Amino acid sequence: MNSLLHLYRERCGHPGFWAEPVNAVTNASFLIAAIAAWHLAARRGVLTEGTWTLLVLAAAIGCGSFLFHTLVNRWTMWLDIVPIALFQVAFLWLAGRSMLQFSATATAGIIVLVIGLSFAAMPLHRPLNGSLFYFPALIAVAAYGVVAVLRSQPEPWLLLAAASVFCAAIVARSLDRSVPFAVGTHFLWHLLNGAVLYLAMRAWVLHVAALRTRSI
Repeated sequence: MNSLLHLYRERCGHPGFWAEPVNAVTNASFLIAAIAAWHLAARRGVLTEGTWTLLVLAAAIGCGSFLFHTLVNRWTMWLDIVPIALFQVAFLWLAGRSMLQFSATATAGIIVLVIGLSFAAMPLHRPLNGSLFYFPALIAVAAYGVVAVLRSQPEPWLLLAAASVFCAAIVARSLDRSVPFAVGTHFLWHLLNGAVLYLAMRAWVLHVAALRTRSI
């Protein structure tokens, strides 16, 4: 428990509910991303099961992270981690199978590799302040982005843009405990990842909308 209180620069060991006000409040970026993607999907008429899965998981990421940055314990830690992992699984599966037309075996293999490597890196807090956990997902999104460009997806640079923003987010997360100012940089991780989730969901929504248009 004591180690959890020292994970972020803003909290700096304090156990109080509002010891991380900026980190807590900036989780709204995930809810904003979910709402924005929902509006886009509603306008395009593609609120499919896959779309709803991504929307709900994006909102769950915001809620779980808010709880972890206010009620710091092992349970809320997993409420923070599990929605992130589930969003990765859902997006990699949906995008791999439908957007990029990978086989089920190849897509499942990518997911197992990404999640397996992520959780293998989870105990490693050095280097990069525990951010190695996110590197497999970063590589997967960048690779998906390259294939999306080659396959001429709608707005084909979206996933590469998501990977670029995700990279900046990882830098912000990695620097959090080493910066001299009290608020740290973890809040930028939240804000930038809100953009990452929106870009990923936008890529999915536009793909499903394009499929609907071609089928009419």
